[in-house]
Amino acid sequence: MYIYEGETAGPEPGWEFGAGVLPASVRKLPATTLWWLDRFREQALDRGVPAADVDRWLGLARPVLRTAPDGGGPVVGRFGTPLLLPPDVPTPATVYGPDRSDEYQLIVTLDLAAIPPGATDLPLPPDGHVLLFANVELEDEVLPGGAVYVPAGAPVEERESSPDYEPYEYDSPEELDEALRRAPDFRLVPGVSLPSCPLDSENSALHPHAETLQDVWSEQSDEGGEWQLGGHAYDFDGYGDPAGGSAFQQPGEQWSRPEDWVVLAQWVGVPMGILYWTITRQDLEVRRFDRVVVQMYANP
Repeated sequence: MYIYEGETAGPEPGWEFGAGVLPASVRKLPATTLWWLDRFREQALDRGVPAADVDRWLGLARPVLRTAPDGGGPVVGRFGTPLLLPPDVPTPATVYGPDRSDEYQLIVTLDLAAIPPGATDLPLPPDGHVLLFANVELEDEVLPGGAVYVPAGAPVEERESSPDYEPYEYDSPEELDEALRRAPDFRLVPGVSLPSCPLDSENSALHPHAETLQDVWSEQSDEGGEWQLGGHAYDFDGYGDPAGGSAFQQPGEQWSRPEDWVVLAQWVGVPMGILYWTITRQDLEVRRFDRVVVQMYANP
């Protein structure tokens, strides 16, 4: 049940939802966030989806941090330059040979100490910074880019950075960086995520009502926002799940399973397009951010 008190809405005292259904990481979310799943369940049942199928789908829910429409939440990072790296860490770039390399563009610096424990179900370091890079271009689905982890307390220096490419919807990398630096503070609030990308054949058999459930969630959830950390990937024109697809984007010397991959961050940062930074849980646990894959789906 949900009650309204003037302009403030929230669950009744002692209200609980999801025992025995939701993952433990989701059950810890604020009741006002869980309410969206309670409402979703009611509407899915009204659409004729059997209760067992709804609850099986709710078992896929994941906690996220996301941009709120009102711009609330704590500051968790900084957009654009300056680029601050330890002296012994090279500026991330694609190296073509001894005489040529193309630097990656810094998009955001995440302050991991500002991310509350349990805000996502990702095994993130408790502190330090993660720098996310991407050259936002339309030539390829997999973008030049990646991530760098800077441990807490590590000495850093400011680097000059001059990416040389033509950004999508911007005249130059410098113009994109200026737009990033002008953006409001990077603030995120707790949220909850359910799958929205088309399922593969194996998961479709487990969830025969997936399309209806996805429709219900898209119609009523508070999911959305320009940025999201963790959770399921936003669907973009039915392109598929970028996390699972990352297993097939790696160099031949490393093998991984699609189910090992997760979305580290996603950014609805260009018109008719979305960027994803993905990584395996195993690499997150051992701080191998150099294995992040960057993808962009766009329909300009």
